[in-house]
Amino acid sequence: SDLSSVSCSECADCLIYWPTHCPAMASKLLSVALVLACVMALLNSVAFVGSKPALRSSRVARKAIEDELTREVVELFFTAPAQGERSRINVTPDTTAEELLKMGRKALGFDQDWIPDSDFKLYNAEDESKPITGPMKDNGLTNFGYEVHMYFEPASY
Repeated sequence: SDLSSVSCSECADCLIYWPTHCPAMASKLLSVALVLACVMALLNSVAFVGSKPALRSSRVARKAIEDELTREVVELFFTAPAQGERSRINVTPDTTAEELLKMGRKALGFDQDWIPDSDFKLYNAEDESKPITGPMKDNGLTNFGYEVHMYFEPASY
């Protein structure tokens, strides 16, 4: 049948075979969709325009507060990097590295009796140049974001 003289509103096939049958209707809908997309993009971009809110404190001041140890209980990350294991442990500033090692080995499942604690060393994650010992407050413990790495370093193989 010759549909060139029939408009889309009169063509019953447009309801069934749209948009391949009726390019005129498809182009109308495409232009409407394009206009709608432009309006949505404009509305979304306007939502982010405006002045930046003032920060409550400067980064330097926040960093100083974070580095200062003021809490009685601190959550730290206890990590065994070689095994890809990590746990969160709550400690006090007076908790010793040796006590932390026992808690961390148990939390990560490395608390076998036949491996002595002396075969493991703890390091501050930011400075692994020397093992940490003694109270955690003497090893750079901070209120937030402190991480300890545990490595298996047996005295002899």
